[in-house]
Amino acid sequence: MIYLNMIFTFFKIGLFSFGGGYAILAMIQQEVVLKNAWITEAEFVEIVAISQMTPGPIAINAATFIGYKRAGIGGSLLCTLGVILPSILIMFVITMSYLKLKKLAWFKQIFKRLRLLSVGLIAAGLLMILGHAVKDWYSVGIFACCFLATWIFKLSPFTMLIIAAIFGMVFGIV
Repeated sequence: MIYLNMIFTFFKIGLFSFGGGYAILAMIQQEVVLKNAWITEAEFVEIVAISQMTPGPIAINAATFIGYKRAGIGGSLLCTLGVILPSILIMFVITMSYLKLKKLAWFKQIFKRLRLLSVGLIAAGLLMILGHAVKDWYSVGIFACCFLATWIFKLSPFTMLIIAAIFGMVFGIV
């Protein structure tokens, strides 16, 4: 029964989330931590961190890790399938529709409104994780330095990840 619940939960998450991986985090947290209690809040924050560092989309990585944590390899496969299947189906329908409706004004407005929804979902995800991610002032300092260096010097996220890891290992408090 857990397998059916997992694929349905992640199918629902994949079906009703717009805006990419960071926007989906709030929905994953709601379903996996608060509603089903498959993992704890601390485990969720760790899974988000691991999902950000591993190659691939954050939502798929998070679904894979959560599925494995809860039900092993089978759970991992089902959660991953559940979260990507809606996207595959939706993109097929959208592609077919877009080819037929792309010149109509009301159709263009739908995509304009979805962008606004994405910004709100990303902000909600940030606020939900922020309280659990900030452990001390040192972490806040590393974040602020990385943010400013990325913004001012246009450094890539990969470069910032390496620099932050080095600073964390050399100056971090364990």
